[in-house]
Amino acid sequence: MTILNHDFLALTLANPNAMAPFQLTFPSGTGVVEETGILRLEPTQTSRVSVVLSAGIHGNETGPMELINQLVRDILAGKLTLGVRLLVIIGHPVAANAATRFCDVNLNRLFSGAWRNYAGIEVQRAERLEMAVNDFYALSSTDSEHIRLHYDLHTAIRGSMHEKFVVHPFVENAHYSKQQLAFFAASEIEAVLLSHQPTTTFSYYSHSVHGAHAFTVELGKVYPFGQNDLSCFAALEKNLRQLLEKGSLAESSLSSLCIFNVLDALVKDDDSYELNIDQDVKNFTQFTEGYPLAQSKKSVYRVKQTGDAIVFPNTNLPVGQRAGLVVRAISVDALSLI
Repeated sequence: MTILNHDFLALTLANPNAMAPFQLTFPSGTGVVEETGILRLEPTQTSRVSVVLSAGIHGNETGPMELINQLVRDILAGKLTLGVRLLVIIGHPVAANAATRFCDVNLNRLFSGAWRNYAGIEVQRAERLEMAVNDFYALSSTDSEHIRLHYDLHTAIRGSMHEKFVVHPFVENAHYSKQQLAFFAASEIEAVLLSHQPTTTFSYYSHSVHGAHAFTVELGKVYPFGQNDLSCFAALEKNLRQLLEKGSLAESSLSSLCIFNVLDALVKDDDSYELNIDQDVKNFTQFTEGYPLAQSKKSVYRVKQTGDAIVFPNTNLPVGQRAGLVVRAISVDALSLI
């Protein structure tokens, strides 16, 4: 089998359930399609950088899949010389073909072994993606200078006051990489949300298990295949090309970044639970002190300080799950940077 016209996304969508592994060569290295939607590329030259680029963990988030596919096309065609180890993942091709976020359960809540607690098509996929990441990093150098990166690219159904933002993994010591933040600033990412606790997302898995600089990167709105304006990702694409070719990260001043801490998690505690917001309210929408943001027969959550904002609001989920996050802006200067 080959990747016709170097179109890895088309091959993946044409074989959504399974694919036999096969090897390939390209002008700057060799590769292997390990499974449907899982492509490992190794450069001819030795590299001290291992990069995971994933997209489509939610099947309807098409723009990032098209962006990553264009990078793969150029590598395979010899238009982009690969200088780093690269694992490319199209996360959920079955859901992508169905133009839906997921089929049975949210795939991006199943990592770090959480898949063991669920049933559905996503369970096997989460286990397989963990294995792919494990195998990829296991083949990288154990040298302390070797850099492991994972950028998990997403788009959202809900709008955002900050169109492009990053979810930073929870870190025990609250030390943050200045280089990574500078890369996001240079890539026209507007905001960084600092996670307040461990999660079961794909990017957090790479961070917690493999020590990677790993992030969930939100890039704007969801559109169907073929309707994405990839020029909206131009700055990020340019910097990813630099990373893939030279193994270096573009950097810019952190002054353009808005930083947010998580203040509270809103948990659906009863079937009567509701958020007192419009259906189309945007992520990072701010509220005034005392506003009853959430309520049920069991509880009321009032905004603690004017300017506190909501992110990822959603009540269409089982009792006991997170219905949103309340966040508060902090200064970049308040961060401990390394």
